[in-house]
Amino acid sequence: MTQQALAAWPTASTRLVVLLGWPARHSLSPELHNAAFRAQGLDLVYLAVPTPPADVQAVVTALGAMDVLGANVTVPHKRAVVEVCDELTEEAHLIGAVNTLHWSGAGLVGDNTDAHGLLAALRSEVAPTPGERWVLFGTGGAARAAAVAIGRLEGRVAVVGRREDPAREVAGLADRCGARDTEVVLVDDGARLAAVARSARTVVNATPLGMSGEELPEPLMALERGQVAYDLVYAPTPTPFLSAAGGRGAATHHGLGMLLGQAAASYERWTGTPAPRQVMEATARRALAAKQAPQPER
Repeated sequence: MTQQALAAWPTASTRLVVLLGWPARHSLSPELHNAAFRAQGLDLVYLAVPTPPADVQAVVTALGAMDVLGANVTVPHKRAVVEVCDELTEEAHLIGAVNTLHWSGAGLVGDNTDAHGLLAALRSEVAPTPGERWVLFGTGGAARAAAVAIGRLEGRVAVVGRREDPAREVAGLADRCGARDTEVVLVDDGARLAAVARSARTVVNATPLGMSGEELPEPLMALERGQVAYDLVYAPTPTPFLSAAGGRGAATHHGLGMLLGQAAASYERWTGTPAPRQVMEATARRALAAKQAPQPER
């Protein structure tokens, strides 16, 4: 778009990209994608659309009727939208969850860029070596993507869940993707959970716990120096999991790196254009810092 066009933007020709989640208003995705669209002069706008679980399939159908360009999908909808896709990419089929939607001549295509984004972030931030021990807490769509990433890193991973069957599914996915060893640990098995937490180099929280100040199961809150706490939740202030780990000397990382990696891959899927990654990262970091700043009383 020209500067004159940007001044009048959005217009009747502007196409929409959305984020479907419940909740969704906390997300940095609108800031980073809109900054990228404007940097490249694309006549697109990205909005968060909070969508209750009972309505997500109807909302996706409506988006298709509205000629929406694409969508991101976040918790708790990543598995539910699989059922309304006409086609899944190999990655989405492998993970069994979808975080990126786009409409094509063949209908609605579901993709998953989470494992790609997390793998790049883990290599950059954690620099793991094959055979390292991991704990993966969670059994949902984000955990499935994390299992793929850890498997591709040839990790030895203990999948921690509240129910055995979903945890075994996630462990099996890690195994198929190259993990050197997998096991399942139930949250209620405190002694075993404490043992695998002590032996792991990296513990990954792939649940929403922490977004509203919740703590993880007690053994996962006791990481120490030499270990890594990796939380897929990103927030203006550290989650209790990261605060506890940092206070005991462990290294800590939140999910911004994964967000940026998966966002760039989604952007390229929708636009066919290389994502302006530096613009996206700078915008996301500014937005996160702004949320950390003290807010005026109202």
